[in-house]
Amino acid sequence: MGQHNLLVATSGSACEREADLLRGVLAAWPDEHGPSLQRMTFEQLLARLCAGDETLRTRSAAALLVVGKWHSAEAVDRCVDELYTANLPAVIVAEEHARWKHLQQQGIIVQPSDTSASVIGAMLFALAARQDLVDQVSRELSITMRVQAGAGAEVERMHEELHLAAGVQHEFTASSLPVVEQLEMGVVYRPVNAVSGDIYHVRQLVDGRVAFFVADAVGHGVPAALLTMVLTNSLLSADRDENELSPSQVLERLNKRLLDSSLHTGRFATAVYGMLNPLTGELQIAGAGHPAPVLMGNKGAREIETDGPLLGVFSDAEFPCVTCKLSPAETLVLYTDGLEAAFPVEKTLRAVRLQQGKHTHAHVEHLESLFTRLADHDPSAVLTQLEYMLDEQCGSLHQADDITTLAIRMRCATDQRRAIKLLAA
Repeated sequence: MGQHNLLVATSGSACEREADLLRGVLAAWPDEHGPSLQRMTFEQLLARLCAGDETLRTRSAAALLVVGKWHSAEAVDRCVDELYTANLPAVIVAEEHARWKHLQQQGIIVQPSDTSASVIGAMLFALAARQDLVDQVSRELSITMRVQAGAGAEVERMHEELHLAAGVQHEFTASSLPVVEQLEMGVVYRPVNAVSGDIYHVRQLVDGRVAFFVADAVGHGVPAALLTMVLTNSLLSADRDENELSPSQVLERLNKRLLDSSLHTGRFATAVYGMLNPLTGELQIAGAGHPAPVLMGNKGAREIETDGPLLGVFSDAEFPCVTCKLSPAETLVLYTDGLEAAFPVEKTLRAVRLQQGKHTHAHVEHLESLFTRLADHDPSAVLTQLEYMLDEQCGSLHQADDITTLAIRMRCATDQRRAIKLLAA
């Protein structure tokens, strides 16, 4: 703590009482060095306060005002207001104490003129010392406010950039579902943030087969979104016609692209890629560390196990292709692990589920229940019900992960005839 500063404003006359008061205050000052004095008349102090004189407001400062009978109420009131505005504490010694005691407020103490000089000195010392703390808090508050203002501006800038990134990702990766008369399709796409680490893509190839792709980049936010754009770019910019590539070869190419990318360090993705012949129902599918696709039919849910490793980890990775058949009225469901997180199962219940012959994953059971109960509805309607279920889950307002679910159903003969009529209309 440095030397205190004491402003002394008196009547300006050679009053022995005022001189004795000041000597007593200085003699009683607890600090052996005593305060640094600035002496002036009451009128001079008021003028400098009204002019906004910054030199009055020094560190560890307090003011001693001696108010006589001749001072006007207007002048004293104005002086107290200016002291309060300048955050300058003061002790006012007044001959007519009752006349001025209403002026007492935080940082302003009014005392009668017969108060002991040692008491006045102790009050002034306490106010000056307190002002040290006030100054420190004010400086810290000022710094905090500047930091908050800067942080607020930075958050706003990041918010704008995030929405810009979301727009870019949407333009780059948006995938509408193709219209294929033998198939019905639906999708649920629920990112955690403005940008997503999930991606899906469905398109009909030149030979009539339907290629589908679902991937989940590690993490959330912009880094994961950038990875999805790398995957999309790799998927769409094939070196040769994808009709000549198997699902295994497509994933191998994506794996190489991720490893060659500058984003590959510590970044990887899970994915599933497949091709479906809508005329025969022949299905070829390969996975890369992704949750197993599920076939929904009259006999319940059946998972299609794929054994491929994660994308972007091993340069010599192989992604075995599984071949099966999608029968009429059966539905193929692909999803990202955000759906698993939305329907968690406690570890203690997994063993019980296994003993009961149930799925150890609650989300598969929910999907099976939905598609069984709504067997006569198209996948889009079923997935709408799935979204309602997601909304009802605890924490759905703050979901833990991006959620994507894609459903592709083979129409039965009756459905196909109805679809042909609708397309013709």
